[in-house]
Amino acid sequence: MIRTFVALDLPPKVQEDLGAFCAPLQQLDVPVSWIRPHRVHLTLKFLGNVAPSLMQAIGDALRPVAENTRPFSLRPAGCGAFPSLREMRVVWIGVQGDLGPLTALQQSVEDALQPLGFPKEHRPFRAHLTIGRVKGRRHLKALQDTLAARQNYQGVVFDVSELVLYKSDLKPDGAQYTPLQRWPLQGGAKLLE
Repeated sequence: MIRTFVALDLPPKVQEDLGAFCAPLQQLDVPVSWIRPHRVHLTLKFLGNVAPSLMQAIGDALRPVAENTRPFSLRPAGCGAFPSLREMRVVWIGVQGDLGPLTALQQSVEDALQPLGFPKEHRPFRAHLTIGRVKGRRHLKALQDTLAARQNYQGVVFDVSELVLYKSDLKPDGAQYTPLQRWPLQGGAKLLE
């Protein structure tokens, strides 16, 4: 089985900016497993453990989604935690920009993969970049205060130009992500029937 998800990559300049944003947070004495900036991505759909025999069908389903999606722009902005700052389990940075096209792309991914046995997500899509996972409750007040003070964060604008299917290998130092397939966003060109 291959643990997989569909996501959008972040360019190096955005990863560097996220690293600068996270550096002061990582200095706090809090039980958080911080995600290295080069591993941060914007997940559109987590597929879980997938049989290798399904990989071709997944690719065939996602290719037309990319072909019918125009490139668009996003920007990391704001920050917070799920389910809330008070009860934090996941620390995130939000996303601004072309949210209409982003939401449409995410919905198209859901629609394309449902016939292959991947049920649609029941919760509404909330675009975010996960930067840390909370592992305990000790000293969280300092992290809560720091995040609350940085709500106006504005990151680097970047263009979204491809859809990526990733493999995720869980390692002692965190998950390692390997791109399995990439599809360029091709501007909504009409598919030949």
